[in-house]
Amino acid sequence: MNTLRGFTLAAGLAAAFSAVPAAAQQKHTVNQVVATVTFAFLPVYVAEHMGYFSEEGVDLKTSRVESAQAGLAAIAAGSGNYYLSTPAAGARSAAQGARITNCGALMTQNPNNIVLSEDTVKKIGADRIAAMSPAERIALLKGLRIAAHSPGSSPDLTLRYILRESKFSETDVQVLPITGTSILAALEQKRIDGLIYSSPLAENAVVKHGARIVSSFAGGDFRPLAGQLSITLVCNRDWVEKQTDAAAATLRAIWRAMRLMQSDPPKARAAAKKAFPDLDDKIFDMSFDTNRRAFPDNPRISRAQMEGAIDFHHKTGGATIAVKVEDTFTNLAVERAAQTLK
Repeated sequence: MNTLRGFTLAAGLAAAFSAVPAAAQQKHTVNQVVATVTFAFLPVYVAEHMGYFSEEGVDLKTSRVESAQAGLAAIAAGSGNYYLSTPAAGARSAAQGARITNCGALMTQNPNNIVLSEDTVKKIGADRIAAMSPAERIALLKGLRIAAHSPGSSPDLTLRYILRESKFSETDVQVLPITGTSILAALEQKRIDGLIYSSPLAENAVVKHGARIVSSFAGGDFRPLAGQLSITLVCNRDWVEKQTDAAAATLRAIWRAMRLMQSDPPKARAAAKKAFPDLDDKIFDMSFDTNRRAFPDNPRISRAQMEGAIDFHHKTGGATIAVKVEDTFTNLAVERAAQTLK
């Protein structure tokens, strides 16, 4: 009787184990490092809350750091496997001799939006703005007071880049270093005519302060920035090269999330909302729709994308990155992921 019971139990366990997908049978503990919660990381949130990491055998751990320097240090030391950051950060680290590389594309458009106040839109005319080309909308900034977060931040660098590309002089636009929610207070008090910022602050200005997004770089509105590689997985090179299956499983989960965002936006939106439980539903929905266009359908990195990211870094005053472009990224894990992606 005991032998029969043992045989039955063993057979049952074997059958149950064989029903588990092969990718899930091999478990990988993966340490993700982030500095914030942001719409620029949407595919990661979709993958997490759809259960894709778990299905791919990834036990995802997330560590929060206070600065890019701390994040890159964690990756270089191997205490983190990848850091969600800019490709230039990965390239700069590689140039300095760190065992760091960009191993997957996450966001392939600039995340910022130009928002004009309700009064400014009324003066110009909403219908007139709607009929304008992207270049004409940028031209509207001449003579305005635009808040752009802190000097050297993504909004500040993006604004200065588009002004330079649009042949503005340094005095054509008053760029104000106002940070965070102080921007919304300045908007309400009419101390600024507009702002440049990413989600959800830009959408908050629209929903709660009557402002209007006139240029969304997430949709590729401004040609010189269209297709910009903005966020990557900045990875520990040894992890990618020696634990390629773990890196591939991670990218496979994110890849599946990217596909879902394209094929079934409502389902992806519902999953992503769990990462922003306290955000107003209307602001979240608008932010999701704005940013969904900024993500590719796969995480491959091209040489042209890396060249563009490094060029943007240099044109916005970043320190010279003296390294061969091919040494700043790898698609090793992406190609391994592609072999078993369903």
